Amino acid sequence: MLHIIKRVEYIEDYKLKLSFDDGKVKIVDLAERLKAAKNMFLPLLNVDYFKEVKSDGTTIVWPNGLDLCPDALYDIGQDVKDKKSQARLKPKKVSSSSHSSKTKTRIATKA
Repeated sequence: MLHIIKRVEYIEDYKLKLSFDDGKVKIVDLAERLKAAKNMFLPLLNVDYFKEVKSDGTTIVWPNGLDLCPDALYDIGQDVKDKKSQARLKPKKVSSSSHSSKTKTRIATKA
């Protein structure tokens, strides 16, 4: 399944908090993987550079163009119970006008 990273937040060291399109929030610690990496991953060992991570709307990317597979990040990430993220996708009841006694349900989303 193709996962999409909607938001990324730097936490500390080589840890990132990733928000995915399915509403899951995961913490990814890339320390061990980066320390074993070579070539184009070497700039990411500089924590100041690592902090420059951004979401491009699909995955995470650094200024040098390096990006990581969102599916791999999803698989290695540790689930986080983020109430704000979960609440955005939780159905909310909205009462209809006074001439109807039915209650409508809609999915509340944040743009």
